[in-house]
Amino acid sequence: MEKSRSALLGTTLSLTGVLLIACAAALVARAFVPNIILPRTDVTLLAGLSLAALAAEAVIFGAGRRSWIGSLLVAVLVFGLLPWCAGLSGDPLTAVKTGALGGVVFLVCETLYCSMLDRLSSGPVKYQKPMAVAAAALLWLACQALMGVGL
Repeated sequence: MEKSRSALLGTTLSLTGVLLIACAAALVARAFVPNIILPRTDVTLLAGLSLAALAAEAVIFGAGRRSWIGSLLVAVLVFGLLPWCAGLSGDPLTAVKTGALGGVVFLVCETLYCSMLDRLSSGPVKYQKPMAVAAAALLWLACQALMGVGL
């Protein structure tokens, strides 16, 4: 039970940190360059943010037992509330859509990423943390086929 809570805490902290950095970068870019065109919120962007958070979690907190329902709820809340509080998603309905899509994308990415890490840990891989980052990068490249699918 303790490992499940610590894995959920690691997921929460890493996803919140990555999204805070992304929202802060978007706000700074919008403040200093008012005519900047920010990227659309689509599956590729959400998958990139999710995989960056999962890679950061794997490097900082290590692999642990997963709580899939807890991760889904955390991802829905974080993807819905942080951009809305930063003023990046206009109305609350868009924030709810972004939260729901972000939660589903995070859950799919987490499932595939954990499957990749389990497969890597079963073999004679000496350096687990660099391979975790490489697995996230390769999975993000695979998500490029979904470019343009979004809200």
